[in-house]
Amino acid sequence: LLSGELIENFILHFLNDPEGYGTKKSSGRPKDISPALSRRIRLAVCQDTGRSSTQIKAITGADCSPITIRRHLREKGFRNKKRLQRPRLLQRHKIARLDFARVHQTWDIERWKKVRITSLFWTILHVPRI
Repeated sequence: LLSGELIENFILHFLNDPEGYGTKKSSGRPKDISPALSRRIRLAVCQDTGRSSTQIKAITGADCSPITIRRHLREKGFRNKKRLQRPRLLQRHKIARLDFARVHQTWDIERWKKVRITSLFWTILHVPRI
């Protein structure tokens, strides 16, 4: 509960300056990231999502730590995600995989036993000609 003196103080301040009441800037430590810097940081992230916070700091010329940049991006709704360690499948890769599956979907186990698969290619050891 608020004391009567505190409530009276609120009312007096409001009556003295109704338009200015509640608009005073709060004192305290200024923000490390200005609105302009915030826009530059978000633009740098959107241009290349694989950049580290240290790279973003260098690109934007930010005068704050990489941890501050990460914290700011988290507050703006960005989430960090580990990059894939492999390249993404391109559309031509997907088409090639689908073609391969269609051609070989009728193969039985005996036929697959005659295939040697290595990391670079696969070879049919012995397939009778039909």
